[in-house]
Amino acid sequence: MNTILPLLPALVADSESIIRQHLVSQLLPLCLTCMFGDDPNFDPNNNTNEKNRSYNLGGYAIATVKLVSHMNTLIKDPDMDVRKAASDALATLALYIRTEDIPSIILKIPLQLVHHEEKKRKNPKQPNNQSNPNDNASDDLCITASHLFADVASISSEQVPPEMVSQHISPTVISLCKHPNFRVRRAAVQALPRVISGSSIDDVQSNLIPSFIKLSQDEIFRVRKGVGECLVDMSRSLMMLPNDRYVEKGDSQGSSDFDNMTKEELKTVMRDMRRKCLVPICTRLLQDSNKVVRHGMMQFLGPFIASFYPLDGGENQINDDGIVGSLSRKNQKAAGGMGVQFFPHANGMVTRLNPESICSPASMPGIMKPPLAEDLPLDSKEYLESLLPEFLEKCDNDAKSLVDILRHRTKYPIDKEDIAIVDISLLPSYAELASMNTGDDNVDAEMRVYCAYSLPAVVLLLGKDGWDKSLKQCFLKLITGSTNSLSENHQASASFVPLPVKRCLASSFHTLCNMLGPTAMQSTAEEEQNKQDLLTIFEVHFLRDSDDTVRLNIIRNLPSFLSLLSFSKRSKYLPVLCEIIRGDTMLASKRTNALNPSLLNWRQRDMIAQILPSLICLYRPDQVRQYLWPIVKTLLNDSVNLVRQNVEWSIPILLKCYEYNNCLAGRDDAHMASKFSQESCNEIYIFLKATLLENRLTSSKATTCGAFSKRQSYCRILSATALVLRLYDLKNNSKPMRSDEDSDSDNVRRSIPYAVHPFYSLTPEAYKHLHHLLRTLFLPPALAMRDDRVTNVRLALAKCLKVMPSDIRDRGEANTILRTLVDEIETWEGGGGQHMRVQLPKIKPGDDTSLSENDSNAGPSKSKTSSVAGMQMYGKGDKKERYDQNGKTEDDSMSLASI
Repeated sequence: MNTILPLLPALVADSESIIRQHLVSQLLPLCLTCMFGDDPNFDPNNNTNEKNRSYNLGGYAIATVKLVSHMNTLIKDPDMDVRKAASDALATLALYIRTEDIPSIILKIPLQLVHHEEKKRKNPKQPNNQSNPNDNASDDLCITASHLFADVASISSEQVPPEMVSQHISPTVISLCKHPNFRVRRAAVQALPRVISGSSIDDVQSNLIPSFIKLSQDEIFRVRKGVGECLVDMSRSLMMLPNDRYVEKGDSQGSSDFDNMTKEELKTVMRDMRRKCLVPICTRLLQDSNKVVRHGMMQFLGPFIASFYPLDGGENQINDDGIVGSLSRKNQKAAGGMGVQFFPHANGMVTRLNPESICSPASMPGIMKPPLAEDLPLDSKEYLESLLPEFLEKCDNDAKSLVDILRHRTKYPIDKEDIAIVDISLLPSYAELASMNTGDDNVDAEMRVYCAYSLPAVVLLLGKDGWDKSLKQCFLKLITGSTNSLSENHQASASFVPLPVKRCLASSFHTLCNMLGPTAMQSTAEEEQNKQDLLTIFEVHFLRDSDDTVRLNIIRNLPSFLSLLSFSKRSKYLPVLCEIIRGDTMLASKRTNALNPSLLNWRQRDMIAQILPSLICLYRPDQVRQYLWPIVKTLLNDSVNLVRQNVEWSIPILLKCYEYNNCLAGRDDAHMASKFSQESCNEIYIFLKATLLENRLTSSKATTCGAFSKRQSYCRILSATALVLRLYDLKNNSKPMRSDEDSDSDNVRRSIPYAVHPFYSLTPEAYKHLHHLLRTLFLPPALAMRDDRVTNVRLALAKCLKVMPSDIRDRGEANTILRTLVDEIETWEGGGGQHMRVQLPKIKPGDDTSLSENDSNAGPSKSKTSSVAGMQMYGKGDKKERYDQNGKTEDDSMSLASI
């Protein structure tokens, strides 16, 4: 530190603004290093109260005196980016210093700047007709100060108590609301919602809300437009006040009536304040004389309506902190999950009320804990779940988040007075956005996009009643351009629908249908005649649309939508769905152009590959074999490697679907069910053997991958199959894998149509079925690859064997081959081997025996597998004979290939 500190003054005064900007971004981690460098338990992501922190007193003094002085110098920098970086650093530093030091260390310079400007305005030294060239610079400093005040006020009340906000920050921001420069007033408007979230309710009611109302009537239209843009944040910040820890205690020393109110009583007061103060502001801005103000309010009208949805939990329920907290907590480290993204009206407010996201120390080098050196055990839940593809996890998390949202909607009904005022004052203006006609096509299209973007959140608030009342007609206007029949004039009407509107509605269509429930999918005769039922709209306006992105967005959520349909309707629709998927617009299309010789629509095929595992679980085995298995075969021969890799995850789900009991459902003949199961599984094996192992193509067009890549693909398919078995073993031998789901959530999910995770829905019978197929039919050809001349194939085989169930991996020839390959990998000097874990389980003496067939079930296990023995696993020029470690020819009768 003695070396670094003398270098800072010269860098602070550097003539290059980019140098000063980068310097201030490094001052924050330097401060944290000084204050907590001696504390091995310090975690910058865990912003607990200062009582639990261990400061280095000498380093604390250096950080809060010397380093902060440089930040205070840079916050007055003439360059805007430098000031912004300094403000962010100071706001984040307020999370870590002592509470009593915040006014004197963090707020000192901004307070001085604002108070100095007030004195200058009260005592002007030059005539009014002369302008000071430094006025703009002073105004810029005031704008920076207002943003810093807002960031500090929005910090947790444990670190920045409401008394501090009301004493130091609120009066200063209110004075900025009266600043003569409209840019400063607009910045003060943007700061008010965050200041309100951290202030006391008395201060909010007496000072802050009146200032906000006055600014909504400002003479400058840009300030009024800023008020409209902040209405959503203001609505959310008001409803966050009852959740404040200090207010809820009821032990405040103040004399206000709010101090003795319960949490629910405070919510009632805040909702009443929102209805009486914010709704009139919104309606007035929608009728403003300036069209910029009107259009700006229309842009935020949908999010403002949706902000009436209660995101919090119940009273005195510590573990129930609301839907946003629940979703973000569950999906914090998982792929997908709607989280706060489902609530566009809440996402911005939650982010802005989280100063850690401003200048997150977690992203700064040198202050994060080093990763753990030990690797995850091969049999651990974390390791097995890490092998699952991200698209499967995302699909499952999205579905569960949607169910949690519906559960929250049922558990916490919307306030009736809120619903009433939305219906009367706000909903008519929102519905008019779908058919906006200002004379400017660009403005009209923009308003329709805003309407479509907020439609799911508005439907969530108003429910089925709001849908039947006006939102359904709003939706029809958005997707068709009119409310007329869709049959004859579809092409003409659809041409007037802006493309961003269709893309937006395609992404959220499954969400709308889930919120409305399965009953919404039951159409009337009149709707079917006019083709205004949701199923027809889904097919005509989304799935058959000419735009690739529209089809891509609707395909992404296809399983979630189909799970809402009854099985008969879902089955009736399957041929149409298969025809569309295999038609010219998707799988059959091989469009290229001169600028991009690659196939243009490979993302559609990849998305189909990603949804196939969930899609297979929705249909009977005979339907899967007739309609979905041909799609899998087509994608396994795709020219794009990513498509082939993603569709490989469908093979174990296909095999699981062909289990004997699944085939017996709906049949009276047990023998025919067993025969169908056996033939279907053999069909899959024969196809994989021909295309991946023998490199024989089923079509006239060859893929671009070589034979060795196909052998790797075969190993990956076996890994996916083994992973299904391993996850089942782990689920039965340990605690529930989805520990975050309580019994209440499980009951609700069972009552709501929900596409379950395909890899977590294995039955004991399906486990025996898959285990038998893997051990006796699919694994022997893979074991023959142990002598493959391509290193990557042997590496893929080693990874495959490592995932096998323990009764396969730890015994017999599979165990011998795995140990041999691991020894080879350990001798590699680089390449893929250095990324291959070489953990091996300890095998007891005498366990190295051949597998028995006692655990296999009837059905496909009776198929002959003699063709596996002696299969050629080599390319041209490779030796066809296989040798053991002693150089002798292997005897197939002693290997798994003879089973």
